[in-house]
Amino acid sequence: MEKRLILFIALTFIVLLLYNQIFPPPKPKKVKTKQPKQTVAQAKKSAPNVSQKKVENQTPATKATPPEKQSPLVMANVKKVVVDTPLYHAVFTTLGGRLLSWKLKKYKDVMGPKGKPIELIRAVPPDLPLKGGFYRPTSAIVDTIPMHVSKETLLLHQGAPPAGLVFTGVKDGIRFTKFYRFFPDRYEVIVNWTLENDTQQKLVGDAVLSLINKPPVIKEKSKYGKHDFSADIMKGSSVVRKKLKKLKQPLSIEGDIKWASLNEKYFVVLLAPESGAFNMVSLRKVGNALDAGIKATSVVLDPGKDVKFKFKMYNGPKLLTNLKHFGDNADKVIDYGWFGIIARPLMQFLNLTHRYTHNYGIDIIILTILIKIIFWPLTHKSYKSMADMQKLQPLMQKLREKYKDDKERLNQEMMQLYKQHKVNPLGGCLPMLLQIPVFFALYKALLISVELRHAPFFWWIQDLSAKDPYYITPIIMGLTMFIQQKMTPSTGDPKMAKMMLIMPIIFTFMFLNFPSGLVIYWLVNNVLSIGQQMYTNRKLAHGR
Repeated sequence: MEKRLILFIALTFIVLLLYNQIFPPPKPKKVKTKQPKQTVAQAKKSAPNVSQKKVENQTPATKATPPEKQSPLVMANVKKVVVDTPLYHAVFTTLGGRLLSWKLKKYKDVMGPKGKPIELIRAVPPDLPLKGGFYRPTSAIVDTIPMHVSKETLLLHQGAPPAGLVFTGVKDGIRFTKFYRFFPDRYEVIVNWTLENDTQQKLVGDAVLSLINKPPVIKEKSKYGKHDFSADIMKGSSVVRKKLKKLKQPLSIEGDIKWASLNEKYFVVLLAPESGAFNMVSLRKVGNALDAGIKATSVVLDPGKDVKFKFKMYNGPKLLTNLKHFGDNADKVIDYGWFGIIARPLMQFLNLTHRYTHNYGIDIIILTILIKIIFWPLTHKSYKSMADMQKLQPLMQKLREKYKDDKERLNQEMMQLYKQHKVNPLGGCLPMLLQIPVFFALYKALLISVELRHAPFFWWIQDLSAKDPYYITPIIMGLTMFIQQKMTPSTGDPKMAKMMLIMPIIFTFMFLNFPSGLVIYWLVNNVLSIGQQMYTNRKLAHGR
């Protein structure tokens, strides 16, 4: 098989792999329908039950409503509690001591002056994150009650020590206490949850602390890097991912639960129990929201006794460094796909160099140079192999004419010719094939890494995760690819040469809407390849 044909197949392979990313299937249009109001009995029925059978048979709630109607006097006692740090502005409600709002100060929904802080909490009362309850076979006791709070405002400036809030309330003989500990320089929160039995009887049931949230409203549209809102659960050493749109029935995941999260493209709300008592996560839809309840089954509350649970919570951007520091393999909430084994080291390298450059565009160029150095020996052999193949063209043409009617004999003679002259016909495309995983790993990293979201380069490129607005870099990239094709030693087949010259045009159109950071990588790689090919050709011309 000729060298040019093999290279063309390799490039076609790239095109086929990229096809689904370039032409994704259209999303079905969402039809908004009014959901019927839910009765009090239905709201109680939709609460998590002790047994798996009861969880599966319950009907998901269509509209969030309180499990029991609160009087106007009681509701008037509900207050908002503010926590403000350099990283976020959080608002809690004394209705159950749950999370009402969590705005990220350093991340905006859109670029420019019109951008507003990202809001992570989109659920509405009473179905808010960190709703706790004690579910017995006969009845459920949920903390949807007004609670007392230690203070109504908590301000943490840079360098301040950690500080906490305490919410306390009593419902049907169970005293609920939630203690939150905040840090000025972390998105991490320590959560201590206590259930105390104030009755004279022993209570047995399931303790459940729920994460509840709705998918984000995406204001920056892109047909690349779409991410479905999902619940990601770390069970043992593997991650179980359940997308909201595919969750038709309530589902329970049992085992060694390390953490549960509600995951979107760039941000995550994650809750990790530090108590081994939590052995199940119950998933269900609540209207268009997703409820992930972390459950400890068969909890015994003796009269006058209490049970304490400790959690770590992370509400913030999916920064690889922060999530690794959080522990419990929380960085696995970032789904790099099949090429994660390569994408993670690439992002770690970009984060390392970014400490000094403060520009991810420069970091991508440095990474490209490093990759080029690593692949230099293979690329050199590739260019040498192409040159050797070019020298064999006269002999190969004679064999084609001699055995034009006997293809089997022609292939045998070709292989003998390659063996005699110690030429590997596959040597020319090997470096290209080896770089395909690196290309896709970087492609995935650029699409879903919040580090590169709204990250500027220079001049007109102000977002490395978005396309070049003026298509300048893709066009230059296509020109460099054309130059490479012209510099590539010819195999003597004019038809194949013309076909190969079409590839720069195809790649240019493909890259028009790719993230500009990826285009910069491919452009710089082409420029370096041109320089290496010129150097190699000069050495070969002098017999070295």
